[in-house]
Amino acid sequence: MSWLRPIDAWFASSVLPHETELLRQARRWATGDDEARDLVHEAYAELLQLERWDHIGNPAAYAVRIMRNTALQRMRRARIVPMRQFAALEEGEHPDPAPDSFAVAAGRDALKRMMIAIDALPPACRRVVLLRKFEELPPRAIAERLGLSLSTVEKHLARGILLLSRALRDMPVRTDPPGPIAAKDSTRRQA
Repeated sequence: MSWLRPIDAWFASSVLPHETELLRQARRWATGDDEARDLVHEAYAELLQLERWDHIGNPAAYAVRIMRNTALQRMRRARIVPMRQFAALEEGEHPDPAPDSFAVAAGRDALKRMMIAIDALPPACRRVVLLRKFEELPPRAIAERLGLSLSTVEKHLARGILLLSRALRDMPVRTDPPGPIAAKDSTRRQA
């Protein structure tokens, strides 16, 4: 019978390889090396006591969260806390991964330009490009579906990609803002 429990094997393979990264992160929240090591070891202890450890998708991130919460608890209990520790904890907050309004508008504009370029392709090239790039079919499956030879599909695909890249390169990028502001500017220019 082995003395190594399943949680120990998981810990050794999923958490311990990240020790240097965890220690680096802990140093940002601690006043010294010893306190940083304590934060890491407390996270280890908490991880090893979990009953549902096998459901953790990202053990390193989970350990960082434990260390951050422990550092916050220590700061709340302390009477004097250096401001750099609070600043480090605030930096640890991750920004919202959702795109901002500019990224959404730019993405919509790029998509609109791409769809215009795709619509301008010859019909045979357009079918092949759509099947390959949007439905992610391999060329052999496209050839079978359309009743063409593999060589013909590859030629249509190459020609379609070339025509798309040229069309997108030559297509003007809209620089005026969308909406009512652009309309007002265009009426001013006419006046």
